[in-house]
Amino acid sequence: MREKLLLKAENIVVSFGEQKVLDFDRLVVYQGERIGLVGANGAGKTTLLRVLSGELEPDAGTVKLMCEPHFFRQFSEGVDPFALDGKETKAMRVQDKVWQEQVSGGEDTRMRLAWMFSSGKSLVFLDEPTANLDMKGIELLKKKLLELETMVIVSHDRALLNALCTRIVEVQDGGLSDYEGNYDDYTRLREAAVQRQWTEYENYTSEKRRLEKVYLQKKKKAASIEKLPKGMTPREARLRNLVSKHPKDAKAGKMEASAKNVLERLEHMEVREKPREQPRMCPDFRLTDPPENAVVIRGEGVCFSYESGGEIFKDASFQIRNRSRVAVVGENGAGKTTLLKLIRREYPLEKGSIYVVPKASMGLLDQDMAQIDYGKTVLENVMEDSVQNESIARTILARLLLSAQDMHKKAAVLSGGERIKLAFAKLFVGRANLLILDEPTNYLDIPSVEALEEMFSEYEGVLVFVSHDEAFIRACATEILEVKDGKVQNYLGTPEEFFEGRSG
Repeated sequence: MREKLLLKAENIVVSFGEQKVLDFDRLVVYQGERIGLVGANGAGKTTLLRVLSGELEPDAGTVKLMCEPHFFRQFSEGVDPFALDGKETKAMRVQDKVWQEQVSGGEDTRMRLAWMFSSGKSLVFLDEPTANLDMKGIELLKKKLLELETMVIVSHDRALLNALCTRIVEVQDGGLSDYEGNYDDYTRLREAAVQRQWTEYENYTSEKRRLEKVYLQKKKKAASIEKLPKGMTPREARLRNLVSKHPKDAKAGKMEASAKNVLERLEHMEVREKPREQPRMCPDFRLTDPPENAVVIRGEGVCFSYESGGEIFKDASFQIRNRSRVAVVGENGAGKTTLLKLIRREYPLEKGSIYVVPKASMGLLDQDMAQIDYGKTVLENVMEDSVQNESIARTILARLLLSAQDMHKKAAVLSGGERIKLAFAKLFVGRANLLILDEPTNYLDIPSVEALEEMFSEYEGVLVFVSHDEAFIRACATEILEVKDGKVQNYLGTPEEFFEGRSG
């Protein structure tokens, strides 16, 4: 038996100018459901939250709310300190920040979450609640959200969606598709649907080939029967058929009719489209002249402080092995980004050393996207410093979900997410054999993050990256480097063991 109905949206249409963003028949939310909204950037997830919460009126359709919801927005709208419950500010560890005029991005997010938990609403809408939170903050949020009974959440954090959701709703081309379970269940059900599509396509092509063969055989047989006897003109054959209804020609007519029936079956077959296949990426990594050393980066006795005060590293040592994919983890302010900058020699060390082998060629992803020439097309940008051929470059762009049409666009017209994917493509085809990346999944939607995961997993060089995305780390990293209390610790277990130890 279903729980109490809290929300019902029917026949919803929302357009911005000539673009129709949402167009669906029905969405209901019952008490006890935790629904995750997924879809590509621009699909309409945030717009849907605004419609459901009553903030945005649709062009058509109705939304009926049976309770007053709380809407946690992605961007700060300010918090009334008097509306905060002391218990919740303490739980979110911002009790000493409530009356401060200036707080960090992570502190602001925690404060607004404390406000949401203080509201006591029976239905909450959340738009990217993990923004600016470190791994410790995300783990804390996860535990708190599990205490809420009913929610609709948009998040790029798949580990969070796995822990929370009882249902996934995919927003695509304005429509909604329902999948019972969490994000992993959604992925499994989608993969099963693709497998069914392959089976249907293979059955369709097999039957089509069979009918085409039968049709050609019947046409050939009918033609052989219709051949004129030796010495008989076509007029004499027609006269003979009219007078005697020659059995041989009647048989030919039946064969023609049978062939026609087969042709009609062919024409009325339901066409099954071929599922989209993932292009294979086979760059020749030898063209980057990769190092052969067992250890590519070694830090010994590293000490570093900022001039403004605050010691970041004190006698820290670490090493990064060849062909490893290393996730640098730690709390906000621990020094993760600083460590990357020290490896890149952007800051001078106070003491100690960081040695990078001579043949290591670093590839960086600059936040200002300075490596992109906005006057050139996507393909021209990628080929500008490429050591791979154009076919490989096109394959990599396709793997990053940039279409053949996108390849001929000027870089200036790309969205923020598309520009990041272009920058990654330049790294994958360039001379770099050591990638140093700070939060590489920022501004990417889940499909793009998953595409990047697959490419990183196939990368033959050394990858060092900072990330708070647990699912991304699990998928890509082979090793963990934890920055904590001024030290850099090489975690000896696998990423799976690292996260299991934290949750335990």
